[in-house]
Amino acid sequence: MPCDFCRSPRTKWRYPGAEREWLTCERCHEAIARDDRQALLERVLFAPLPRSVSDRYAPLIRHRARELHESFWETRAGPPSSA
Repeated sequence: MPCDFCRSPRTKWRYPGAEREWLTCERCHEAIARDDRQALLERVLFAPLPRSVSDRYAPLIRHRARELHESFWETRAGPPSSA
């Protein structure tokens, strides 16, 4: 399973949430641990888009990525555990 934020295939951490469990790579976890929301948002926004998605859909995907980021900070429930 890839990181829910940057799509890295190397997930190491699992965060409980109200409606889902969040998987993160080491770099996204570090941003979360520092409460560096800007760094995490940048990792979300600049994550590579899937190759199958045409360029015209990129703004929509970026908007949904921002919503995902905000949802994480609002619903995170507890400390992380190893994935």
